[in-house]
Amino acid sequence: VTDTQNVLNAIHEVFRDVYKKYDDSTLSKAFEDCNRLFDGQYPGYLPCDTLYHDKQHTLDMTLALARFINGHERSVANANKIGPERALIAVITALYHDSGYIRSKYDSKHYNGAEYTLSHVSRSAKFLARYFQQLGMNEAAKISSQMVHYTGYEIAPDKIVLPDQKLHIAGHMLGSADLMAQMSDRCYLEKCRDRLYPEFVIGGLAVQNDKDGNEKV
Repeated sequence: VTDTQNVLNAIHEVFRDVYKKYDDSTLSKAFEDCNRLFDGQYPGYLPCDTLYHDKQHTLDMTLALARFINGHERSVANANKIGPERALIAVITALYHDSGYIRSKYDSKHYNGAEYTLSHVSRSAKFLARYFQQLGMNEAAKISSQMVHYTGYEIAPDKIVLPDQKLHIAGHMLGSADLMAQMSDRCYLEKCRDRLYPEFVIGGLAVQNDKDGNEKV
């Protein structure tokens, strides 16, 4: 799950298992662009510098989401399936659900993406809206910028506005995949201590103490 191409190949297999046809070229491009974004090769952006919310976390949760979708589609009647178009929107949303942590090359106010912890979901929503428009998927831009809030706390779930209930189901799977991928990581406890907590300190959600137990200023 640290290799973008490996995860993309796995998701292609997952989708082919439940869909006769889906937009595999757009999915592939989204993965390629995501890789460039996290590695600092995407125009206008610095490399990802957050310790926990990194490319591996993104690939973990995107694969988890694809598997959730596969299980859902195999277990419900045809009329209740979310379908390949909604599934594609959800998976691309997963790829960029933490893009709000990545700093612009022109950001002179922040030294680390973790400083955006409290607003990163809204920033991700704005990135997703622009990205889907670049893909020529204007309607999906509106959907994704709402759906991504299922991964955060800036908008209450009952306030998220989507065109139909199937998209809400996809959104619930998106949020669940975000949590499941983290908690099922065999190194989750260590990552919480060594990576996530330092992000919270930078983001102002936690404090760091010195060796004597006193809060650092």
